[in-house]
Amino acid sequence: MDSPVFATMMLTPAGQTPTSPSQQWLIQLHPLDLEQSKIPINGDCLIIGRSEFCDLQLDDHWVSRQHAKIQRVGAGFEIRDLGSTNGLSVNDQQVPVAELQSGDRIRIGKRIFRFLSDADVESKYYETVYSMMTRDGLTGAYNKRYLMEFLEREILRSRRFSRHLSLILFDVDHFKSINDTYGHLAGDDVLRELAKRVQATIGAEEVLSRFGGEEFAIVAELSLTEAAALAELCRQQVSVEPFSTSNGFLEVTISLGVAQLPRDFSGTPQQLLSLADELLYAAKRSGRNRVCHSS
Repeated sequence: MDSPVFATMMLTPAGQTPTSPSQQWLIQLHPLDLEQSKIPINGDCLIIGRSEFCDLQLDDHWVSRQHAKIQRVGAGFEIRDLGSTNGLSVNDQQVPVAELQSGDRIRIGKRIFRFLSDADVESKYYETVYSMMTRDGLTGAYNKRYLMEFLEREILRSRRFSRHLSLILFDVDHFKSINDTYGHLAGDDVLRELAKRVQATIGAEEVLSRFGGEEFAIVAELSLTEAAALAELCRQQVSVEPFSTSNGFLEVTISLGVAQLPRDFSGTPQQLLSLADELLYAAKRSGRNRVCHSS
C-alpha cells in the first residue's frame, strides 16, 4: 500500500544495535494525520497538553494546558491525569492513572493515540497504519473508503451468484442537539458506544462502517425480511439503556433505512446508498426511532 505515512518509520537497520532500546511511541489514530502519526517518547517523561511548554503540544481546546504525563515507572510506563478538565481515558475507561501496555488506546481531549513499545513497533506499526487507512479512529468501525470498495465488490458478487445483499443505513436521532447540549466529547462517547452495541448485535459476516458524522452503514448478505429484523434488533439494543458519557447518562435512539439490492440492479454503490438513505429519512419523517424498509 502506498502511503506517505510509511516514510516516517524509523526502523533499526539489520545488524545494528538500537540507539534507544527502551523507546516508546504514540501513534495518533484520531483525527487521522498521516504526516505526524508516529510520535516518539524520548526520555523517561512526556508532558502532554495545550501549552507550548509541554513536550507534546495538542492544539485542541478540549485538552487542558497540562493534561497528562507519561513516565517511566520501574521497567514500564504509566500515564497520569494532571488534573485536566475533561479527564483521561485508557482503553475507553476514564482513569486518574494507569499502567500502560503496548497496544493500549489513550484518549486525551478529542485525540486518540495507540501506545507502542519498541519491541512491538515493527510488527504492530504496519498493522496500526493499515487499520488507520481502513477504520474510523473514533469508533473502530470501517471507514467510508472501505465501505465503498467493499460495496462495489459485494454488488458484483451478488449479481454473479444471485445472492441476497441488503444495506442498512442509520444515524443518531437529534445528534446535533446532543453535541450542542452536552458537548462534543459526550457526542464522541455516544458514537463509540453506538458502534460497540451495534457491532455486538450483528453477525460476524456483516460489515459495520461509519459512513460520515453520526451516520453508519451495515452491509449484510441477507434477504430484505432478515435485514429488516436485524435493523429492528439494532434499534432495540441502542435504546434499551442509557449511554454512559463524559457528561452523564443519555437516552439515545437511532433511525434506520433498509434497502435490498434490486434483482436487475446495474448501478453503483452510491445509488444503492441513495436508496437506503431515502428510507432512513422516511423513518425520520415518520417519527424517528424506527425502521423503514423497501417493499
